[in-house]
Amino acid sequence: MTASQEPLRAPGAALTEGSSRGRSGTKTSKSSRPGGRSDGLGLDRAARLELHLFLRLAREWDLRFEKMFKTGALTKWYSSVGNEATTVAAATVLEKGDALLSLHRDSGAILRHYLDPDQLFPGLLPEGSRRPALAIDAREILHRLACQMLGRREGFSNGYERSYHYGHIDEAAGLFHMGMISHLGSMIPVAAGVAFALKHQGTDRIAINFIGEGATSTGDFHEGLNMAAVWKLPFILIIENNQWAFSTPASEQYACASLAERGAAYGMPGVQVDGNDPEAVLGVMRTAAARARAGGGPTLVEAMLGRHRGHSEGDDSLAQVPEQELAETRANDPLDLYEVKLLQDGACDASHLQDVAKRCHDLWIEVVDRAAETEEPDATEERAIYAD
Repeated sequence: MTASQEPLRAPGAALTEGSSRGRSGTKTSKSSRPGGRSDGLGLDRAARLELHLFLRLAREWDLRFEKMFKTGALTKWYSSVGNEATTVAAATVLEKGDALLSLHRDSGAILRHYLDPDQLFPGLLPEGSRRPALAIDAREILHRLACQMLGRREGFSNGYERSYHYGHIDEAAGLFHMGMISHLGSMIPVAAGVAFALKHQGTDRIAINFIGEGATSTGDFHEGLNMAAVWKLPFILIIENNQWAFSTPASEQYACASLAERGAAYGMPGVQVDGNDPEAVLGVMRTAAARARAGGGPTLVEAMLGRHRGHSEGDDSLAQVPEQELAETRANDPLDLYEVKLLQDGACDASHLQDVAKRCHDLWIEVVDRAAETEEPDATEERAIYAD
């Protein structure tokens, strides 16, 4: 946090199961049952500061590439700014051998799942109940990820594809990350299929899939969730509802009070949660993951967000958002809110937040600059289309 920042509002309470949010973003509760509450999680200081570190890490990642887009070094960028509390918290429940299926705005989940913070920042975080890390060389996989974003040979797709259209499987480390499909709703039955495979392998592993609210209007949403429910698959679908599908507002897309209510139609829990509160999201995801691992079947999670950026950087979709709505969204920035909460709770002081911000910023300068110096693919050479 810097001295130039405007005063921030304290974080609001998480939404409850069965609650709804009006089209203006106002929260209204229909139930007193605890659905998205963040109290009672038992998070110690170490777990909370680890959550914060990945929120900041994901934010600085996006800001680095946004700057490159603005200076002409990139021709396109899909920003994850504003989604970090949902994506980081959701990926925190992933364990070795679980499957992550992500989209453009899920860098927080990718970084959370891939990285060991102690490798990157030795001594920065305190000991405590933190998430076990996968056995991966953090700097090496970050280098490959940055090369992927820049279309370099050392990226996951060897430079023939840029951005998040890639998959990465490291069986030894227990990493199973399946890349996105451009037709976004099509990810849902694929994710259900992955969950089907995990179940029939006799494991208690789970698959989580992120999707925007626009994809819930596709037939794949119905088919994937129906299949997952009937077969009780270990699957969690997280809807990142920023209330705008490109330039179409939610009010013109669906008439139900909340997308979470659709879960009941398939015979699964549907929970709506404040996507700006990482602890609330983590609480919902812990419940859903435990249910899936125990054979209870899938869960539909609707994380309520605001649109901080356009559909992609450089298009005019952000201009469709009313000024008041955009102002409210920016006043509820999830990273700012969580930092205020940590300060108010005495979990850290301002110097810790400043140290984390600087280290994350410096890391991305180092990693992305190194990736930018690597070799680009030769567009004239033949390349394999099918795997052996």
